[in-house]
Amino acid sequence: MRSRRSVLRLIGLGGVGSLGLMVACRTSPPAVLSGGPPATTAPIVPVQATAPPVVAAPTTAPAPAANAAIKRGGQATILQTNDFVSMDPVFASGPTASACYDYLLAWRPNPDGTYGVQPLLARAWETSADKIVFHLRDGIKFHDGSDLTADVVVWNINRMVQNPKSFARNYLSAVDANNPATTTDPLTVQLNLTRPSAAVLSSLSDATSNGGGTTAIVSKKAAEDHGEEWLALNPVGTGPFRFASFASGDKLQVQRNENYWRTGADGKPLPYLDGITYRVIIEATTQFNELRAGTSDFAQNIRGRDVPAGRQIAHAHYLESPFSGNKRQYFFNSLKPPFQDNLNLRQAIHHAVDREAIARAVGGGFGFPLPYEFVPGSIGYDPAAPYYEFKPDKARAKLQASGVTMPLEVRMTVNSREQDVQQAQLIQQMVDKIGIKLNLEVVERVAWGEKVRIQNDFQMASRQSGVQVDPTDDLLVTWAEGGNSAYHRAHVPGLIDTLHQADAEYDAAKRQALFVEAQKLMYESAWFGYIWFEPGNFLVHNRIQGFPAASTHDSRLTTHDSRLTTHD
Repeated sequence: MRSRRSVLRLIGLGGVGSLGLMVACRTSPPAVLSGGPPATTAPIVPVQATAPPVVAAPTTAPAPAANAAIKRGGQATILQTNDFVSMDPVFASGPTASACYDYLLAWRPNPDGTYGVQPLLARAWETSADKIVFHLRDGIKFHDGSDLTADVVVWNINRMVQNPKSFARNYLSAVDANNPATTTDPLTVQLNLTRPSAAVLSSLSDATSNGGGTTAIVSKKAAEDHGEEWLALNPVGTGPFRFASFASGDKLQVQRNENYWRTGADGKPLPYLDGITYRVIIEATTQFNELRAGTSDFAQNIRGRDVPAGRQIAHAHYLESPFSGNKRQYFFNSLKPPFQDNLNLRQAIHHAVDREAIARAVGGGFGFPLPYEFVPGSIGYDPAAPYYEFKPDKARAKLQASGVTMPLEVRMTVNSREQDVQQAQLIQQMVDKIGIKLNLEVVERVAWGEKVRIQNDFQMASRQSGVQVDPTDDLLVTWAEGGNSAYHRAHVPGLIDTLHQADAEYDAAKRQALFVEAQKLMYESAWFGYIWFEPGNFLVHNRIQGFPAASTHDSRLTTHDSRLTTHD
């Protein structure tokens, strides 16, 4: 679940997922990441940000003194909302131990201000209509001492694409499921495609880490020695940190990988930190109070009501990232009454929901109504597209046309997060005004996934969803038959074909038109209710260095680059 895999790849666990912004019809050379041999030129799909609705201007992080000596060591404490279900990224329905992993590619800014994929474990690559050939860096070791080789990467890609429980496979729908990848030499991997795909490279990059990092590369040897189930609680990758300990519902601890392959600005191996503790705290208010007390270094998704106070915390700096955040939505079960085969009933609820009131009340002035799947600034966004306006009289007319027996009671399954509950209570009040009694079933996150995703035991449910680099990924996962987030289980004629056409199209204008058509089909089906958008924001302790001050895209405090100014 993104946000359904909502934890961002910040300080190495997850990074703020960038929007799937407009694809430019050009390429530019990749920047060389520190460490490893220089990268050769490889095709990049750059993107250029466009402005979203106006949000509060972020404060800037304190700049380090010029030529200041880089301090190494120390422990950082990071707060996150969701617990870990699996730390094997392929099977992670939420946050995973991304600090322990690397990816084939990185998603980084280019010199011209666009964003694109750049070398990471793969030092170079070539693309064609039916394949992508990756050339791996030599000499990289997993935490268990095994080597990164083409055979290991092929094994990873095969399990991503072929394992029926994989959360990565819908992000790689263009990869040949019968023959996903092959080796041509010990450091060369050929990825086999069934069609061209504009999204496949970003899907194999750390841009996916805002979605749980489903395409991170794990140790084949560890799986062979201990079994894949063991990997769920014992992550083994090539990343800057090694797994130390985990207590469910409490914390994950990772420690410095002494043999990491990248080097820092001081010429020594990364990372700078000795370790990181990720503490699981569900309540946003509790997270805020922890950061305000100085007992933690990083908190995200600061409630709108807490933003003014957050700006005044002397030992921390407040940041916003308008090109990341959470979409707030609800959806209906297409396989069960009362919404199965009842378009009028679904439309009645849509017209009864006041997005502006919800965004104002739940967002506390931070966020804006969003009646679409696509976010402002992303490819596919079209403010002229049709949407369900807040019209109570029309809602009552649609309810009458639905033919349901009154009084009608509907069960809505809701995550126990504070904002989710508050939002659901407002929807409950709104639909009550047209004669529908909404019974709220509030459960914690894992139970929500069990009921909605696995057991199909719900009538209506709400979710928060992050924003992928390329919208094709998220939409296919949400709408494809068997998609990992296709909780509604609805089939919309023509939608998947339209999304596949958009994925195979490299022309930005043609992609835009196809995504607009997809939005129209989603609107007409009325399986989803789109409510509001909450941009990403963060509070970072001043002792943390390495976090970009006001980036529109790359607001990630990575495990590689973050460091402390003090070690207390």
